[in-house]
Amino acid sequence: QDLNQLLASPPKLFLATEKENSRNRGGTFAQLTPSVSNANKNQYTANRNEISNIGNKLSAMLNQADVERQWGMLQYAESKREESSEMRAAYNYYTRQLTFGNNYVLTASKEDKKRMIRNDELPSLTAVIASDLDLRDLYRNQFLTAIEDVRAEVVYQTKKRAEDVDVSDVVDLMNQAFMASTKWWDLISPD
Repeated sequence: QDLNQLLASPPKLFLATEKENSRNRGGTFAQLTPSVSNANKNQYTANRNEISNIGNKLSAMLNQADVERQWGMLQYAESKREESSEMRAAYNYYTRQLTFGNNYVLTASKEDKKRMIRNDELPSLTAVIASDLDLRDLYRNQFLTAIEDVRAEVVYQTKKRAEDVDVSDVVDLMNQAFMASTKWWDLISPD
């Protein structure tokens, strides 16, 4: 009886509001933005300076412009997704507040470090930061997917008779969400 009552009045997390539904009706228009990081711009500039052929320089400049255009499109699409998910917006806000230093600690084994140095395979700072941000996005998406699945499972369970309710899937999904969130927060250095 208590479980049925709890499932009959789910918290706000599990309810779609009219405001959320109306947010999803906006048009899509990709915006251009010059907000690709300075590290990326500096890397492109350094790469172009090493090119002597004018045709290849022009090609590199067009490639950079395309990367910036795609970045703008991705940022716009992500901002639209944030409008429909407060949790996504919160994770993205925290990610935007991160600052990265000008160096990194390579955590590979001694042998791998030696091999990477000999073969000039050390990752650039830009690559390390991009990898970190990609991992954060992966954990954020795992969390959001688990929460969406919890919502769906709760809706499904509320349609069952009280004696047929099984919350084991909800518990498993909540644990998945917790683990993904924990992994995301564990990426933040205590320093």
